[in-house]
Amino acid sequence: MSKERLRELLAELSTELHSASDVDDDTRELLGQLHDDIDRLTGEEHASAVDRAKSLESRFAANHPVAERIAREFADLLAKMGI
Repeated sequence: MSKERLRELLAELSTELHSASDVDDDTRELLGQLHDDIDRLTGEEHASAVDRAKSLESRFAANHPVAERIAREFADLLAKMGI
């Protein structure tokens, strides 16, 4: 269930960002890397996925409150899974 929720949250986050016109290229690249991290997850620890999710959360804090909430939930879920 947790991996399914990660994919759902990632899809929500992607949708939110694709509708925003003021998201910079670095942030879009970071989201792409997070997608790659999740695709590679096999149950082993993968700290970079949590780091990237937290980085996205902090970038969204001021201008994208919905994306910030999704990124925070994403990072929390990864941490709870021990990833």
